[in-house]
Amino acid sequence: MNSLYRNLTFSFALLLPAIVSAHDTWIQTNSPIVRTGEVVHVDLRLGNHGNQHRDFKLAGLLTLDWTSMDHIDPDGKPSDLKPQLFTSASAEKQGYWTTPVTLTQPGVHQFVQKLDRVMNHGKSIRSIRTAKTFVLASDSLDVPKIDGHAHQTPAGLPFEIVLNTCPFGEVCVGQPITVTVLHHGNPIQDAVVSFIPEGETLQGDRDPNYEFVTDESGHATFVPKRATQYLIAAHYTAMDEKSDEFEFTSYASTITLRVPNQNWLD
Repeated sequence: MNSLYRNLTFSFALLLPAIVSAHDTWIQTNSPIVRTGEVVHVDLRLGNHGNQHRDFKLAGLLTLDWTSMDHIDPDGKPSDLKPQLFTSASAEKQGYWTTPVTLTQPGVHQFVQKLDRVMNHGKSIRSIRTAKTFVLASDSLDVPKIDGHAHQTPAGLPFEIVLNTCPFGEVCVGQPITVTVLHHGNPIQDAVVSFIPEGETLQGDRDPNYEFVTDESGHATFVPKRATQYLIAAHYTAMDEKSDEFEFTSYASTITLRVPNQNWLD
């Protein structure tokens, strides 16, 4: 993609919030580390729609018809979690989907979601939403161990954020977190990546404290100043990806990441 086309596409994308109003998805767990053989509660949530997709707040129950939800074990073996999901609220279309998952194998477990549907908001749009998060199962919680780095391996999604920094051995307050944004497996330049702290309101059209543009290698880096849960979100509009059914393709991807005061393996 030449720079002129990329700039035109990016500029047009800034005009799309009134058209592309789909919410984002994310996966959230009750703990980033559990003892091997114990349960982690895995939530599939829908929201992040206000403040230009930068609010990290719920917006109702996701429709599962166009959605996949997988658990990938430390050996890379996937299993389908969708049949196990149940709702957290009694009111229709409220709450979120959740399920307990027993992590029988030590190592880094990955949870991956993908939504792909054509929707109409004045224009016919193909909306693709993906999400990931990671949980470490360790035989010891006092001295947790990590073998391999599944977080660095792309999940093969059409649009995804890859976490280059180890979420257990390197992520903590004051240390840089680096991600790569991939579009069909290739690094994408000039994508805005938002690192949204839970409960924080990002300011302006682009908050310099929490939002960064990817470089030519698709990398963006953020240094957290406080311990909390962060939603890492990226969006991209592909005007050239169209068909008779839709006029362009809107992408969004998230990673949910807990940032401690010191890394989990210290």
